[in-house]
Amino acid sequence: MAFGQASQSTPRPSFVPDVELTLRAAPGETQILPGAPTPVWRFTGQVLKGPAETLQVIPNSYLGPVIRLRKGQKVRIRFSNALSESTIVHWHGLDVPSMMDGHPRLVIDQGTEYVYEFEVINRAGTYWYHPHPHGRTGPQVYRGLAGLVVISDEEEAALNLPSGTEEIVCVLQDRKFDTQNRLTYIAGGMMDQMHGFLGDRILVNGQERPSLSLAARAYRLRLLNGSNARIYKLMWSDGTPMTIIGTDGGLLERPLGRPYLTLVPGERADIVLDLSRHPVGTSLQLRSLAFPSAPFEVSMGMGMMGRGARSMGRAGRQTSTANGAPFSILTIRVQRRESSNFELPANLSTFDASWRPQRVDRSPRRVLSVQFGMMQWLLNGRAFEMNGVASNEMVSLDSKEVWEFDNSGPAMMGMRLAHPLHLHGRQFRVLNRQVDQALARDWESLREGFTDEGWKDTVLVMPGERVQILVHFTRYPGVFLYHCHNLEHEDMGMMRNYRVVAQAG
Repeated sequence: MAFGQASQSTPRPSFVPDVELTLRAAPGETQILPGAPTPVWRFTGQVLKGPAETLQVIPNSYLGPVIRLRKGQKVRIRFSNALSESTIVHWHGLDVPSMMDGHPRLVIDQGTEYVYEFEVINRAGTYWYHPHPHGRTGPQVYRGLAGLVVISDEEEAALNLPSGTEEIVCVLQDRKFDTQNRLTYIAGGMMDQMHGFLGDRILVNGQERPSLSLAARAYRLRLLNGSNARIYKLMWSDGTPMTIIGTDGGLLERPLGRPYLTLVPGERADIVLDLSRHPVGTSLQLRSLAFPSAPFEVSMGMGMMGRGARSMGRAGRQTSTANGAPFSILTIRVQRRESSNFELPANLSTFDASWRPQRVDRSPRRVLSVQFGMMQWLLNGRAFEMNGVASNEMVSLDSKEVWEFDNSGPAMMGMRLAHPLHLHGRQFRVLNRQVDQALARDWESLREGFTDEGWKDTVLVMPGERVQILVHFTRYPGVFLYHCHNLEHEDMGMMRNYRVVAQAG
């Protein structure tokens, strides 16, 4: 089944926004490394209507402004393209109409505008925005086009969580630079596409391994893995547990304590770091721990390139930091004491009981398999078709379904990778995971960092694993996407449409 192309280049007179913004994608430059500035692409914006604090610029960063919205607001965003190629913006994690979701069929050319209009219906949480043109999402995000969306609501406000200067946003990305400080991309050609592109420098908000001077009190950190393909296994260097209060779709029911946090491309996590018991002068690091690289390395077999070739240059020179390599991300220094009476609430939010696993036994099940063929990653044996929806990709509006992401099939040509799978249009709940015991060692290396207890829009599916999620297709009919959020895999065609159809009568 196919569907036509449409666009929205002018505002609707019937839509009266509470907040109206401009957002522009254009070339620029920024200082990242010592020496010459780095050419980038970046989002900039302006508030036309609504609170001035709706847009917050991150200092010394190429990232787009943080867009702060409240649940219930009606929002209009006038997006203009000043790039040398077509683009469109996807509001990752937001529940918006199909025409507002940033499907690649809606790309706009240089010098044109797309008008987004939607009501904020998501729970309070950390979301983000980035380009979504087919075949060019990876390079456009890599060059700098990304930003956070932070939503608040009354339920969250009642908790008195750390805010203002006690709230820190951290967008984690890896990049690679040449000798003139220019970004380099896909230097390894097809192998970088097969694996997903990895850099050799770790950036936080566009700066390499920053150091933060903080007080001995509690802080809220909003984390986004904005990397193209890198997976992080996050831990505090002094062994302080990771206290997780929110996931992709907002607050958890109760805080989670984890020895580490697994964060895959596209995923977000809110954590609380309580420094109140740390003496002034304490220094601790946020690190990514080592884990086996096997699920993230391509072994071509048959005399072709094997594992390890991904990270080696022509003369055996290391050219990127492998997935699973340990490294430091940022440093926190406790430089002063401040009075604080913050106590982490035992209960954060209330989830609808109808979403519990024991309530979904009769829900339809839809199996979506990960495969490799025709030198590309596929979903159910199919690559992306701009205007195509298969018969088994049709969903009834207001239906509740169990989708099973199946990565347990046989390896083809030695190809067996982990994939972060992302669903547009709805948040979901993870019901269960089943893994082939022959491949359980690699799965075990990351599983304690999974945050399956919360609302999700992106989930890691390891080799040999079958992950079941529960999705309720409420609110909006239309065409949405599901795809791998390894951006190079997505650009290769590991992406499909699904269509939500309102039932007649």
